Amino acid sequence: MSQVPSPEQAHAEATQWTLHGISLLDRGDQDALLEAQTCFEQAISLRENLPLDQNPLFRWGLTAGWMNRADALTRLGGPDRLQEALRSYDIAIAHLHQLPLDKDLAFRWRLSVAWMNRGLTQQALPNCQEETLRCFDTAIQVMQGHENCDRWDYQQAQASTWMNRANALLALPSPDWPLAAASARRAIQHSRLIEDQDPIAAEAGIKARHTLCRCLAHLLESPPISADQGEAWILEATDAVEDVMNLTKNNTNFHELRDEMFAFGCRIYRAFQPHFLAEFLGDELESGRLTPAMKTAAHESIGLAAIQIQQQNLAGLTPSKLEKLVQTLQALSETGFKLQASDAEAL
Repeated sequence: MSQVPSPEQAHAEATQWTLHGISLLDRGDQDALLEAQTCFEQAISLRENLPLDQNPLFRWGLTAGWMNRADALTRLGGPDRLQEALRSYDIAIAHLHQLPLDKDLAFRWRLSVAWMNRGLTQQALPNCQEETLRCFDTAIQVMQGHENCDRWDYQQAQASTWMNRANALLALPSPDWPLAAASARRAIQHSRLIEDQDPIAAEAGIKARHTLCRCLAHLLESPPISADQGEAWILEATDAVEDVMNLTKNNTNFHELRDEMFAFGCRIYRAFQPHFLAEFLGDELESGRLTPAMKTAAHESIGLAAIQIQQQNLAGLTPSKLEKLVQTLQALSETGFKLQASDAEAL
């Protein structure tokens, strides 16, 4: 006669099912995702009848099963699976609220992540922008009072949630550009603390800066704005571009975003700070990491900047300003020759 496993044995077996399911998620193909879903459901069935109130780790493990099941269903996609994923997140969230959130910081962190991931699933459904925002806002509220916690997972969660909130605000029928910019800034604030060491935070920071630049480009083209405000936004945008160039220099996962941010940098330097354009282009040229798209943007920006300078009323300039323009044109010309040499070497 077989023995009934103890709660601890069932919990340990459920953990093995969960770990196997996570390894299948990493594969990502449909067969693996379907098998992962089965693994998580097996882990759930092993834990849901355990004495959850006696041992918080049993309930903690159960929430992992429901959240991972939701993740697998979201990746599989389709309206029915997405709705079932939302139900799974709701069950996980209900269990998380029964854990002592203030006794173990990991409980509060997972609750915030559950709400954020629920928002991402909600975002995959049509006409759900307001509900998506509600999920992200709830994830942020869970962290209130813990924003400055020095745990990396806390900073990761907040950076990712604020970044997703910023993009959700831009997905509204009438995008809220100022509020999206403010959310992107909060994401950068949290990611900046750990992004040099943590790839998840780095990804959130890179995407948040991309979103911030989209917002600033729109706001700069939506007068009236004061000169001081405009200068502040330009400085913020150029800082964001250079941060992304630095954060992505050795990262192969952001080719298109890197090209786009470089092109944006070319435009904003050319339009507002042409005296810094040659330096910006030169830094990337010397790095040897200019893609064909980046080279095209660089050539275009140099040509347009030269025309822009030559069309100015030179007669009305002071000698010092005229000298500065000449220096800018010379620097752009030298950079243009270096680009042409780089093009020739690539042939």
